[in-house]
Amino acid sequence: MSERDPLIIADAGPLIRLAAAGLLDAIRLTNRRVVMVDRIEEEVCGDLAKPFAKDIADWLGRMAPAVERVETLEGLAISALRERPDQADRLKKALRNSGERAIREYVEAIEPEDAGEALILYEDGAVPNLMAAAMVPMTLVTTRAFVRDLAERGDNRDALDALEAVPYALKPAIRTIIEPNSAVGD
Repeated sequence: MSERDPLIIADAGPLIRLAAAGLLDAIRLTNRRVVMVDRIEEEVCGDLAKPFAKDIADWLGRMAPAVERVETLEGLAISALRERPDQADRLKKALRNSGERAIREYVEAIEPEDAGEALILYEDGAVPNLMAAAMVPMTLVTTRAFVRDLAERGDNRDALDALEAVPYALKPAIRTIIEPNSAVGD
């Protein structure tokens, strides 16, 4: 993982899988600034009856000073639509991939001189295409690749076994690097 002073943003799927494996604290092992966009937080903690929602909410509470919680236009739009019962169909469509769009919105708002590379943890297959158009250097990593990297660095040698035991499907270990300022063939 990069030695620069970048950030890490997780989509809902990786947070749930890491919680199921008891590995949420592994996010802090990256020594990156942790960012939680509003739409992802609502997806994973909005209904505490959902599996692992309470675990993630408790983790966010313990990590409060170390996690930058970000309000996005995507989140504000969803809130506005919720207040209008006549917009139920629009709300339903807007909720689809809203977490991923909120992550992209946040990443695109970063000034290049203010951040190194963003590390995005994902499980949703739509994420690479959605993020590819952003003009910010980033690395997209599936949950399995993220945990494998931690285990290989010696941060938690049992982490991969714990992740593989969760009752959720996992994408293969995939790492995609997006370098928007590179010419084709670089």
